[in-house]
Amino acid sequence: MDTQDDFDFGTATGAEELQQGQSDATLLKQATINEKVAPELLDYDAPLVASIEAQIEHQEGVIADYRDNPKMELPRLMYSYELKRVRYLLQAYHRTRLSKIEKFILHILEKEEVLMRLSEKEKIYAQARDYFMLFGRHQKETILNLMPDGFRDIAKQSAGSVRGDMIPVPDQDKHVFCRVLADRGYVEMNNAGTETAEFSKDDLYVARYDPIQTLLKEGWVHLI
Repeated sequence: MDTQDDFDFGTATGAEELQQGQSDATLLKQATINEKVAPELLDYDAPLVASIEAQIEHQEGVIADYRDNPKMELPRLMYSYELKRVRYLLQAYHRTRLSKIEKFILHILEKEEVLMRLSEKEKIYAQARDYFMLFGRHQKETILNLMPDGFRDIAKQSAGSVRGDMIPVPDQDKHVFCRVLADRGYVEMNNAGTETAEFSKDDLYVARYDPIQTLLKEGWVHLI
């Protein structure tokens, strides 16, 4: 795969300009890191995945054309190794997201704004009736059926509890490491606005995820 072919960002402005000049493989690697480090499920990067898949298909054709040409054996091997690397990155990206979907499945389906972050295939998987049946059956057979009456609800601790207190949710207060990609001035680090930090280009920070959530979504920081 020619990883020097960048994704076409069109008339990108602001944070998008920071990604220009980077190969799709580099962007995919960072997207995977962001997904692994962030406590919540991030937006599915459909344009990037589509671009990567198109390049994979093109590169497979190039490799096939080189197969019967002894003079092109070295380039064929180089392209093949690069193709394997990018396929691995793409699989890692999807595996990481799938793991989060399974972990927070009830939370995702309860929150429409979170459900919208999934790709169409991820939505089909998350909303599949068979998955819920298997998930619920597993919980009942291994745990819930062994509990006393009143403690067998999959979504709450007991009959007197608030519904949903047993549903796993992302920890927005989890501390993460991030790298600042451009000067952003002073950023509020708590809801009261009493604590701020100056975010300057190339600075590294360890901070609660919640205050930098918007900066990550807009592309001003990368998680590391």
